[in-house]
Amino acid sequence: MERLSYSSRCALVIELARKLRSRGSWAGETHLQKAFYILQDLSKSNFGYKFVIYKHGPYSFDLNNELGAMRAANIVEFEFTREGYGPTIVPTPFGERVRAANMENVETFEPLLDFISEWFGASDVRHLEKIATAYYVTKKNPRDPAIERAKKLNALKPHIDIRTAEDAVRIVDEKRKPIRHNFSRGRTRVVSDRGSAR
Repeated sequence: MERLSYSSRCALVIELARKLRSRGSWAGETHLQKAFYILQDLSKSNFGYKFVIYKHGPYSFDLNNELGAMRAANIVEFEFTREGYGPTIVPTPFGERVRAANMENVETFEPLLDFISEWFGASDVRHLEKIATAYYVTKKNPRDPAIERAKKLNALKPHIDIRTAEDAVRIVDEKRKPIRHNFSRGRTRVVSDRGSAR
């Protein structure tokens, strides 16, 4: 599968951050990291982001680098809006033009963007960590019973106790199965990095 074009990825970042903010999130990198991890999986798209377990759960250094590149290219800027929190990622006027120019591609992801932003919008970093890590464990071990996945989550994140881990796994099961079943992009034209449409 060809990788989604850079301009479309930039537009997705901007649109997802916008939707997260509309649901009460400060839309910092941690929120975007977890949201893109789940978006890439549920949409079965190739954004080109490899995720590993890091400090607060699934994390992509590729996405981190791309956010830095977007900032350097004046597509987004980092605003410190709350004391004690990391920066909010917001579009520049140029970034808004990039988003507008790529809305045809972005709109194919709208149902998932709404679903994920509604799920994560009001979450703090601790909640994001346990839910995203539960998702990671479930993706890696889809046939394991909830308690076994909870134990794997606890092994990755020992500060998350078994009971809390099991609750997180069950939340992921409740959220993941219906959306995977019901979501279909049905897109006819998405531009890849090679410039082709499909």
